[in-house]
Amino acid sequence: MYIGNKVGNKELLALTKKAFDNDEVAEFLCGENGYSVHGNPDIPANIPTDFNRIVVNGIYKLYALTKDEAVVSKTKSALKRLIDGTPVNVWVAFMIVRPWLSEYEKGRAPFNIADDDILLSLRRSLLANESELRRCKVFLGENCENGLWQDILRIDQNYKEDMGIGVL
Repeated sequence: MYIGNKVGNKELLALTKKAFDNDEVAEFLCGENGYSVHGNPDIPANIPTDFNRIVVNGIYKLYALTKDEAVVSKTKSALKRLIDGTPVNVWVAFMIVRPWLSEYEKGRAPFNIADDDILLSLRRSLLANESELRRCKVFLGENCENGLWQDILRIDQNYKEDMGIGVL
């Protein structure tokens, strides 16, 4: 199991600002290069970073404090880079977009990154990488017969049932 840095919200905001200042947003989203963030030790998860937390307490908070449109554009650029990247990068993009859709639908996201362009690109990339994602036995796909693809299907189905919105 992978356990990243356990940081408070103040440290998370500082890491978020650092990632945006250094144009390392994709790395931040992936939990790479010192950007792995976890906060609740009682919720062990085999993930590279706490995706929901870095979005809500990192990116949303930075945008709320700065109102800097570069936060929006850099987040979208990083997502596009991940969508065009490795199968694990595509999974990370999915893990970022899913909770973002939920937060946006509930009126809690300060801006939308999951526009039609991102969603269509993500769907295409997920489907194009299905075979590789089935073989990818890291993180939440570690003990799954169909690797990360199985996790993607499970999460997408939950969102379809709860919100009527699916990526696939």
